[in-house]
Amino acid sequence: MERNDGHFPFWRYAIWGLLLVVLIFIGFYILITHVDRSEYQKIVDLANSNVSFLGMCIYIWATDTFVLPLSPMFVFPFIVEYPWYFAIPFTGLSSALGGMTAYFIGFVFSKFPFIRRMTDKAYQKWGNVIRKYGLMCVLLSSLLPLPFSTVAMVAGMMHLNAGKVALISLTRIIRMAIYYAMFSLGLMVA
Repeated sequence: MERNDGHFPFWRYAIWGLLLVVLIFIGFYILITHVDRSEYQKIVDLANSNVSFLGMCIYIWATDTFVLPLSPMFVFPFIVEYPWYFAIPFTGLSSALGGMTAYFIGFVFSKFPFIRRMTDKAYQKWGNVIRKYGLMCVLLSSLLPLPFSTVAMVAGMMHLNAGKVALISLTRIIRMAIYYAMFSLGLMVA
């Protein structure tokens, strides 16, 4: 919807989008707090019998492609049923592919005039910082609990080197190894 003056009502949609995300988080929190250990184990068993490993990799790809209130970590109670030498590389590659998909979505978004104006302003003001630390931000979001899909999308909008972003995205394999170790050692339980 556009206003009569021809401007896109960005803030109105941003506020409604933020409200939706907050409501999803609240709903997810309420659901998690009302599931006890035996019910959780039933859910895990049901997922293991009905959702394939490929389906879990697609979930990881989707969570690392789109800015969602979800995490790849949510499927690791199911992933640890598979051997580490199989699970870690495939989940890591799914995550890296999701990051690169987010990068290219950001690159395409940067072609829209209103986004291009915003990125041009940011680049005029912060160009030196973006050139110097942009790839470091991608690396940190790849390894640390930061919003990887968002950072990868912004990297695409800022036209950071795609080859370097792809190589850095492969460090998601390390992140998936950490998740795998945490869940298989019982350090993380839902």
